Order: sequence, then C-alpha cells, then structure tokens
Amino acid sequence: MQTSKMVSDLSLVSIDSKGAASTTKDDSGDDYFMKLPQSNSQTPHMQSVGYFAIDENLRRALAREMHTTYSVDDSELPFQVHNYYSLSPLETVEAYTPGSVKQQAIKAQSISDGRHYTLNRIAGLQSGQKPELGVIDQWRQVQNPNVAHVHEAFITHAFGDNSLVVVHDYKPLAASLVSKIAENQVPASEGFLWSIVLQLTSALSAIHAAGLAVHMLDAATVLLSPTNRVYIGSGGLADVLSMQISPSIEVAQQSDLRSIGQILRVLLNRNPENVVAVQGQPPMVMPGLAYSAEFKELFRYLNHHVTPVITVEDILRLAGSRVLAELDAARRETDLLLDNLRLEMANGRLVRLLCKMNFITEREDSAGDSKWSETGDRYLVKLFRDYVFHMVDESSRPVANMAHVVGNLNRLDAGSPEKVMLMSRDEKSCLVVSYSEVKRCIEGAYQELVPSAQAWK
Repeated sequence: MQTSKMVSDLSLVSIDSKGAASTTKDDSGDDYFMKLPQSNSQTPHMQSVGYFAIDENLRRALAREMHTTYSVDDSELPFQVHNYYSLSPLETVEAYTPGSVKQQAIKAQSISDGRHYTLNRIAGLQSGQKPELGVIDQWRQVQNPNVAHVHEAFITHAFGDNSLVVVHDYKPLAASLVSKIAENQVPASEGFLWSIVLQLTSALSAIHAAGLAVHMLDAATVLLSPTNRVYIGSGGLADVLSMQISPSIEVAQQSDLRSIGQILRVLLNRNPENVVAVQGQPPMVMPGLAYSAEFKELFRYLNHHVTPVITVEDILRLAGSRVLAELDAARRETDLLLDNLRLEMANGRLVRLLCKMNFITEREDSAGDSKWSETGDRYLVKLFRDYVFHMVDESSRPVANMAHVVGNLNRLDAGSPEKVMLMSRDEKSCLVVSYSEVKRCIEGAYQELVPSAQAWK
C-alpha cells in the first residue's frame, strides 16, 4: 500500500555570507538541518531548525533548567516540611555577620501551587529565641529582578530540631558566589565586575526604598546564575532572626552598600596581579593594571572608610556608560526571548491543529460507527494527514521532512487558498482541494465529534 509520493533531492544548496552557493550532502541523521518547502521557481537552499523553532542554545539552557528543577537528589531530608514536599539539598553556606550564620538552601515543591521554591533553613534555634516572622510581610513587598522574592517564614521541627525556614523564589542552576568561585565558574573580566556592581546596586536600591536592609550581604548570600544574573538570596533572614547588627536602618543600609566593595575584593583576590604586598602590612587587594581608571575609582569609593556616605547615585555616576551597556544587554536578551516566544506561540497553534486531526482520524463516532472517519469530510482529513505525515519518495522510502510538515500545517492554520493534491493509499482516487477547505472539514468534523460546550477553543 503506497502513500502520496514526493521526490527529494539528495543535495542541498546553502548560501554563505558572501552570497556564494555551496552544495552540501543531505544528512538524514541530522535533525538540525532541514529542507524548506519550496515551489518549482525557488532555488533550493538549506535552513537550520532555528527557522522553525526556538533557538537551539536557548532550548538547551531551558531544558537543563527544567531537568534541574524537577530532579530530586537522594538525601536524609524529610519528604515534606510545612506545605512543601520533595525536598532536595542545594548547598550550605556560612554568612558572616557579627555572629556567623550557617544557612542551608533546599529546593522544594509547593503543595499549594506546584511551583518550586528555595527553603533557606537556619538550624538549631535556641529555645528562648523568638524569630520576628511578621517582618516577612515587609519583605514580601520588595519586587526586583535581582532579589530572590521572599514568600513566607515559619518554624518547624520536621528536621529533628528547632529550625527557621525562610522561603524564597527558586532560581534554577544559580549558586552562591562562594561555590562558583570554588568551581572556577566566575568570569574575570572587568565587564563582569561592572555588571555585578550594577545588579547589586539595583537590588539594594529596591530594598532600601522599602525601608529595609539585607544586613548579611556577602559572597555567600549572593547567587549567580549561568547567564551571570545576580540575585540577593538572603532577604529577610537577618530581620527574622532579630539580629541587632546596626544601631539604625541608615547605618545598616550603608553597610549593605559597602558590602559591594567587599564582594569585589573577594572576586579580585583570585588573581595574584590584584594583590599588593606592602612591607610590614597584610597584603592589600587592588585592581591591577588591566583595569580602567573608572573601575579603580569605583573600587576606592566602595572600600575606603574615609568615604563619609555611599549613595546609589554616586555609584551610577561612577559607572557612567556601563549603565547603558547593562541596559543594552538586558534589551537584547528581551528581544531574543520575545522572538523565540513568537515561534513557540505559532507552535502552540500547530499542536492544537494536530490534536484536532488526531481526534478525528482512525476512530468511531459516538454511535459506534467504525466507518465514521472514512466517510465525508473525515475522509478528506485522513488523506491530508497521510499527505503531511506519510509521504514517501520515488523509491517508496519514508520521508521524514520536518519542513514539509511545518510548512503544510502553517498553510492549514492560515486557511490558505493554495491548492494541494491528495491521493488515497491505493492511488485509485485523487482530490485537489485548498488548505482552507481542509481546515473547514477539520473544524466541522471536530465540532460534530465533541459537543460545542466541551470543545477546546
């Protein structure tokens, strides 16, 4: 039994950057090069799968994030704590405050909404210690792309002790700067350091505007993602623990801003060229010769105690055009995501069409008529399905051409007046119909199959 036939060329022609044509053998085992649908008047050419779907690098990054999000590592953690289950350890860091605090980060899924969150646990609270859980309401109001949003805080004995847990947004694949430095996963360029400063400044500006302070900002509590996004991941911890670190909120906010300078020292200290040895004094960290005068001025501003008051405005003034570079990078990322979102929106429409076609073909009707899908408009839908998915070449070998599938489904979705020839499997009947007619048949058969009140629209 044969299906509709299509002749496929074994060689594809690609156009290089200079407009020259080069011939490449079709690699049927490579899904990342697909032949586009073309009319007889078109010159054959080669197109990557990115023409039809999400950017491959972005797809791989998102797939890795999704895998990390839904995987659960074996551990001795309880299965459920409060309204969260499937606990999986992330990392344990020690934040240095007037009394260092060991913080265990745990990934968990919420029973309420199914989303994943980071549970930041402080273990072994003293029996007389009473955390200020009410302050979380203030932190919940802080909205900034560089702050891991705070959701709630609670006390639990599920870990076998008296533990405080503060719940933050989960940032897939993000880890503390301390662990990233230990794994040598932190860039050493000046541009990266400027980005760190500006992202932390943005986060602190939002936190300080809400009348709050981080109190415990250092390389252990700052998270870094694979795309170099920075997040403050310890918001609310110090306030809940009632740490009287500073006599006033103004002093605490100044300490937050000076902590940016301390983080820069940690990052610069990795390179011996940035360490200056002075006789009779401990080694000092200073930007080396490779860094610009503007960055050196910023470093001195953030680290010299003679600076009376550090302000966000002064940091932005010293950053100058680097602010525009950071803004440009953010807009480029937004454009990339929007372009790929448009592709996925189109793919969603095609999935809807595929679902309707498969609801109709090869099935009985509600009355049990086994020939229902073989008669009337339903038969036309079946022939179109065969034309799209069951194509063979001149040697009756199966043709798995994604470009052919996507091109035809897009024409069908648009209801194109363009004609297509459909042939029965026994090649005894042939129909020439437009894509708009096939679409009308699909909609009609689907509405006949599913009551209008239950139809997926």
